[in-house]
Amino acid sequence: MKIRLFLPFVLFLLAAQDSPPIAITSPASGEILRGEITIIGSTDVPNFASAQLDFKYASDDGDSWFPLAALSQPALDSPLYLWNTASITDGDYILRLRVNLTDGTFQEVTVPITIQNDAPILTPTPVVTSTPASIGVQIPTAFLLAASPTPTEVPRPTPTPLPPNPASLTQSTILSSLGRGAIVIIGLFIFSFILLRLRQP
Repeated sequence: MKIRLFLPFVLFLLAAQDSPPIAITSPASGEILRGEITIIGSTDVPNFASAQLDFKYASDDGDSWFPLAALSQPALDSPLYLWNTASITDGDYILRLRVNLTDGTFQEVTVPITIQNDAPILTPTPVVTSTPASIGVQIPTAFLLAASPTPTEVPRPTPTPLPPNPASLTQSTILSSLGRGAIVIIGLFIFSFILLRLRQP
């Protein structure tokens, strides 16, 4: 009987321990924000009374918080507020989610952020690592040499005999001409001798 009475109390303690704490799940710590962003978080804790979302300058050491939203219902990893970051100047800020409890106490969580609407977001330049170029082995392509044809002897033209030259002299013609010339010369000598004999007194 005592065990039955003690069991609900144990279950209540386990449920209280399993309940998620308050948290800002987005944006993350140190994130750079631009334009409109949705703040997501959890406020579903036991004895929830109300919650509020605030921000302040990171350089402010005091307690000067600027309200963003007042929440009357608990939320579990849900959108809490749509924040237009362009309405404030660029810089480092701190977001705070505070949950007020029914017993007059509160729980809170803070997240540092950076708002950068005017200046471009600097992205790290990738480091180019040199990789050794692959060495390709080029194999010469085999090719076939066409066999040259066997040289054949070019036929030379055969000389054709020339027609007989009409001005050519044969041996017999030459001898007969010499003989006639000798007879004429002898005749001239005889004729000259006769003339000389006739002129002498």
